[in-house]
Amino acid sequence: MPKKVRVVLKRGAFSQEVLHRAVQPVMDDVQEQMEAQAAGDDRITVWRNEDTDRANVVATCPAPVERVHGTLTRMLGGVSA
Repeated sequence: MPKKVRVVLKRGAFSQEVLHRAVQPVMDDVQEQMEAQAAGDDRITVWRNEDTDRANVVATCPAPVERVHGTLTRMLGGVSA
């Protein structure tokens, strides 16, 4: 009977590799697309949030602008992977 194999992963290193580095090219592309869509409107802010355990691209605008124009919804719908 074969011996059991035990695999031990360093959570921090694994998390950093999978949740940050592996998706970095995708996040770069998403950020570029969002910034291009927000270029004409200074009320929209786009930035990369690396402070969490996952990589995120964040876009914000004032609530009244979103309510009237659907700006963020439109931007999100325009992102292609």
